[in-house]
Amino acid sequence: MENTERERTERALRLESLKKRRDFLAAQSGLRAHSPAFVLTRSKSANQSGETRVGFTVTRRIGNAVVRNRIKRRLRAAVGAVFSENAAAGFDYVLIARRSAATRNFASLLDDMKRVLLRLSALPK
Repeated sequence: MENTERERTERALRLESLKKRRDFLAAQSGLRAHSPAFVLTRSKSANQSGETRVGFTVTRRIGNAVVRNRIKRRLRAAVGAVFSENAAAGFDYVLIARRSAATRNFASLLDDMKRVLLRLSALPK
């Protein structure tokens, strides 16, 4: 019994990821909100499933592969903690990392994520 409830919870919290270039470009042409560690963009999903999809962009300008991967891991963890309760369903989100995402305190990163999501949800769709 416990396994099925746990599986249900994990499925509810799981987010789809953006993989195709056209999906990233479409999401980046939508609404934007800035924070010290990242820029978050949102657009209506072309996917008919109604799931929330998330993509991450960390350019080589930010640092070497170790730094870029660390930033992606931190942003993925922040998204997992914040998006399930605060993100709107049926939208595509793209997080564009800034250099400070590697060194910013994780609690501050979570606060930034919540604040930016609330700012985007207050804007007209």
